[in-house]
Amino acid sequence: MDIKQDDARQRLLDAALKIFMTKGYAAASVSEIVQAAGVTKPMLYYYFKNKEGIYTELMMLSFREFDAMLARYSEPKSPIKDTLMNMFNELMVLQDERMDYVRLIYAMVYGPAQGAPAVDFEVFHTRMAAKIAEMIQAGIERGEFEPVDVADFSTLLISVLFFCMDSRVIDCAVSMSAEDMSRIIGKVFSKILIK
Repeated sequence: MDIKQDDARQRLLDAALKIFMTKGYAAASVSEIVQAAGVTKPMLYYYFKNKEGIYTELMMLSFREFDAMLARYSEPKSPIKDTLMNMFNELMVLQDERMDYVRLIYAMVYGPAQGAPAVDFEVFHTRMAAKIAEMIQAGIERGEFEPVDVADFSTLLISVLFFCMDSRVIDCAVSMSAEDMSRIIGKVFSKILIK
């Protein structure tokens, strides 16, 4: 595949993301996507088969990026508290860099049904909760943390993290920065978890 074709594929993804964000999945058309990307319909069909295919690829791209980020924290060598804080901060940076993807996902999860292909959005929460629980357990086993109920403490951390992330997506009056998140989670660690 040459650079022009790679560029065409990326332009299609960028155009579809923009159109899905502004019009919604149901109202978006293949014609609009290819026109915005400056390519032909056969080019979209070549790469993605149809509108469902390009939508699914957009979702899978975001999941692959998320999975790659989680994988970087598989075998923490640093103290677990530091590793968790680094992971949370990286997740917020990733969210900022991919806010269009995040907003599209939120629109699909929390908005009205749009007839889009089924995507298991719960996998994000499930994998994140599992990774946090795994790290809390490792911290207990290493003697870095007091013995706590791993499920409850993981839920507490993920609740703070997701509140901070949600506040940035919906542009609410109480938008939490990465520094706010670090400060709040740092207090949770110092009051409850750290030996």
